[in-house]
Amino acid sequence: MSSLRDKPIKAKLTAITMVTSGVALLLACAAFVGYELMVFRTDIVDELSTTAAIVGDNSAAALAFDDPSSAQQTLRSLNVHPNIVGAALYGRNGKLFASYRRAPADATFEPPPVQTQGHRFENDRLKLFHRFNLAGEHAGTVFIESDLSQLRARMSRYGLIGACVLLLSWAVAFLLAARLQRAISAPISHLALVMHQVQQRSDYSLRATKHGDDELGALIDGFNSMLDQIRTQASALQEARDNLELRVAERTAELERTHRQLVDASRQAGMAEVATNVLHNVGNVLNSLNVSANMVAEQIERSRATGLERLVALLRKHERDLGEYLVHDARGQHVLKYLSQLSEHILHERDSNLRELTSLRSNIDHIKEIVSMQQSYSKVSGVSELLQPVDLLEDALRMNDGAFHRHEVRVVREFEPVPAINSEKHKILQILVNLLRNAKYACSESGRPNRCVTLRVASGPACVRISVADNGVGIAPENMTRIFAHGFTTRRDGHGFGLHSGALAAREIGGSLQVFSEGLGRGATFVLELPIDQPAIAAA
Repeated sequence: MSSLRDKPIKAKLTAITMVTSGVALLLACAAFVGYELMVFRTDIVDELSTTAAIVGDNSAAALAFDDPSSAQQTLRSLNVHPNIVGAALYGRNGKLFASYRRAPADATFEPPPVQTQGHRFENDRLKLFHRFNLAGEHAGTVFIESDLSQLRARMSRYGLIGACVLLLSWAVAFLLAARLQRAISAPISHLALVMHQVQQRSDYSLRATKHGDDELGALIDGFNSMLDQIRTQASALQEARDNLELRVAERTAELERTHRQLVDASRQAGMAEVATNVLHNVGNVLNSLNVSANMVAEQIERSRATGLERLVALLRKHERDLGEYLVHDARGQHVLKYLSQLSEHILHERDSNLRELTSLRSNIDHIKEIVSMQQSYSKVSGVSELLQPVDLLEDALRMNDGAFHRHEVRVVREFEPVPAINSEKHKILQILVNLLRNAKYACSESGRPNRCVTLRVASGPACVRISVADNGVGIAPENMTRIFAHGFTTRRDGHGFGLHSGALAAREIGGSLQVFSEGLGRGATFVLELPIDQPAIAAA
């Protein structure tokens, strides 16, 4: 069948017809020959049985009178049958009485031992045993062996006749198929020719001619209908192509207007996001500034320096007899001791105020850096410097120290020795301040009595990991993928800017910010990974 795959449809139809008719004729001939073979075998058995019966009847007297020569003469009468190879006559006791060979030199025949009545085809021979009676009693047995040359001759004739009939039938079938296949192949060939012309010329006005209302006619109608649709679509495409330049010009102008609008909108959105980030990050630092300022104000209000004024008034009252007052008066004797204690308190207040002022100055510098960093986004990146991760974490913690004390949040430090990093200080501070502030809020909102934030610093592969873990409210699984999205927050008064800006800042310095949480009420851990820039550190 694969050899017909690429043949023309004429050849396929002719071949199918020839093969079909040939197979049908072969089956018919095989049935005819089989029937003739069965009939011939039956006829030859009947003929030999009749001959054996005649020989037995004629040999009964010879057996009765024990006359072998007479029996031999009777068997020789079988030479009128050229197909009989030999014969034998057996007595009542089964002993060989007389025999016959078609030719004396024919050694292929040898009388077999006597057997029961019957016949069999064996080695291209027919062997038959016939028992006969005399006066109603068993007299003997006749054996006749015949070749099947007559059958072979008949089969040869049948084969020759069948071959001639087959060849003649094939010739007639070929002529009929070659003429009748045109009813199928002609419309298909015509359809293929029209399709080729349409393909070569791109002329969709051509049509195939319908030859009938059968399946081929329906196929041709469908092909013509398809050409109509293609022609209609081609006309529409041509019209669209003609108007394309005008449409492109209109769309280009419209796109330019839209582009300008998008640029203006994106500029305003960028300005709004920058302002939001500045306000959010500055707001975080302002909380620490407010705490420090309140603490300085409270210390000044509680200052014992007001007692110095009363002491000065007392000393002025006794300025004429100051020496005697200090030596002999009971109150005057406590003046020096009071001055000593007062000086210690004033020095302690001064040191505390200086620490708070230093923190204020640091927070103000951080605000300046935040503003400066946002202003420089459209210019060059910030200045990198050699930094100690632990010092950065402690600085961020000092900015939130007052809030941690007010909310009674315990801080646990787990710091490992890590190498220095070369990065932008205030971007890292901005991230850490946001993380600490969020951890404080998470612990406060959880309502736990043992609020705790664990800070870890450890080395990673070519990076330093800073972890801020809290035992607060935790994060729901459905919020894990949105936690760093702009504007997303889980707090009522939150704005959703801190983590978003922190993730962006971490990416800008070549690091990353990740979050892990086992669910609501089970706390959360934020991990800031900062790259170790070894070449830059070595250069520094």
